[in-house]
Amino acid sequence: MADANRIQVSYLAESSFGVLPSSAFRAFPITGGSFATGINTVRSSQIRDDAQQADMKRVGISPTASFDFEFSAQNYDEFLKSAMRSSAWGTQLAVSETTISANSTTISIASGTPFSSVPVGSWVYVDGFTESGNNGWKRVATITGSGAGFTVSNNGGMTTESAGDTVTVKGVSISNGTASDSYGLQQQYQDLTNKYHAMLGARVNTFSLSQTPSGIITGNVAFDAKDRYQASSGQGNGSVTDAYDQDVVSEVDGFESLIINNTTVSYDVMDLSINISTPNRPAKGLGSLKATRMPQGAVDVTGSFSVYLDASTYDDLDLDLQNFTKQPIAFTLNMQNSDRYCFEMPSCALTAEPATNGGVDTDIMLSFDFSAEPATSVGGVEKTIVVSRVIA
Repeated sequence: MADANRIQVSYLAESSFGVLPSSAFRAFPITGGSFATGINTVRSSQIRDDAQQADMKRVGISPTASFDFEFSAQNYDEFLKSAMRSSAWGTQLAVSETTISANSTTISIASGTPFSSVPVGSWVYVDGFTESGNNGWKRVATITGSGAGFTVSNNGGMTTESAGDTVTVKGVSISNGTASDSYGLQQQYQDLTNKYHAMLGARVNTFSLSQTPSGIITGNVAFDAKDRYQASSGQGNGSVTDAYDQDVVSEVDGFESLIINNTTVSYDVMDLSINISTPNRPAKGLGSLKATRMPQGAVDVTGSFSVYLDASTYDDLDLDLQNFTKQPIAFTLNMQNSDRYCFEMPSCALTAEPATNGGVDTDIMLSFDFSAEPATSVGGVEKTIVVSRVIA
């Protein structure tokens, strides 16, 4: 009997659609999920003289996988990248110098590694200034003086501060693109001998994160695949690398800020979610049971958040909904060991608010849905979503 406590799930990026390299898989933690074959059938319309239906034929398979997880740094970054159809995370900027100064709009470096490699529209995390407003996530608005500095579009209370402290500037960003990654997935039943389920040609169709009061930050990633089969040994080169040694975080420790129109909100945020949807179109030629191709569609980013109805949210958010105001929305997470993430949608509209009244002895809430659209962002190019991270 297979025990759910003894399942190991892992992935390996394919060299091409449905083709695995001879490399190690990478394990990732889950809290539950599915690993389904999906059989497509048709029934013959032939008439029988005994009033029974005719034969049923198998005409295709539609493998799917879906995994729930508790969010931890690095373990799901590959799937987040693929949901956004981004090509790669790239190399993280990591500058640490005593020659970095600030004023109300700009962070500058007198000597050391310049900021010329930082894409305009990306986010970096600044730490080490004495003035607290000069620290934190900063959105790069322009690069100045051949990389000697950058201006920010989210001031955050920045003030003039001379160089002298050891200041660090870190970060790497991805944004939605046109790449189409695929993966091999495998599920090993470790309390059984040499029993695996495996998938080939798995492409992400959904990636989501959710934060609710008194809970751990959770998520889900789902796939469409080309094939699912039984295996008697590990796929790839047969080995599995352990998941990244990162702990999960509760919303108490993990949620850092909600930033609307480049200003960090001061009111309580009661819940927050984001969903990145990338529709797949599995297709097959005649004579094939499995998908022979799987084009991907446009990245669709939606989400929701809830706040109390008070004077501030009534004057701002409720009016934004009424006027269909489009503005940037971002939120930041502080993970274990000061690993960090910043999710930004450069142009969002609030699309729904149910305006419900809970009745006697309840607080009135504003519960907004939002939807993102392309806007000028990284490098002056229109993007729907930008995700920045810092790995400490």
